[in-house]
Amino acid sequence: MLAHSVVNGTKTWTTPNGELRLWQPAPHVIVTRFQGAMYDAHLAHLAMMSIEGIVSTQTKTDVFHDWEEMELYATEARTIMTERAIPLAPKLNSLSVLFGSKVVLMGVSLASLKLGGINTYTSREDFEQAVQQAAASRPGTFKPPH
Repeated sequence: MLAHSVVNGTKTWTTPNGELRLWQPAPHVIVTRFQGAMYDAHLAHLAMMSIEGIVSTQTKTDVFHDWEEMELYATEARTIMTERAIPLAPKLNSLSVLFGSKVVLMGVSLASLKLGGINTYTSREDFEQAVQQAAASRPGTFKPPH
């Protein structure tokens, strides 16, 4: 069962596996946050539909995935996210992931090989600072600190 809502510009999808939120702190910056047991293919598809729509309206976009509270990252979800991100790559300025699980890191590392690099964070403070810097910058000018 899927529940969906939009409050103050934040899209939220809730399933038995967890909750996914997506918002834009600036027109060219997208943040997703997943909390729960399993980031599955259905949630990945929903996230990518929104991301694709936003990226299509911008010259360069910075995407931040807050996956610190993600327990598992389903192979199907990683495949959907990666394969659908490849055509977006020319319009992505940066792609960053905050993670807390070694299983999630492994999935992100595999995706990074196909996408030509994903900035990874293990510190929430550093991740939040990067989001703020990207939102304060002009599109296409944010440079991740590492």
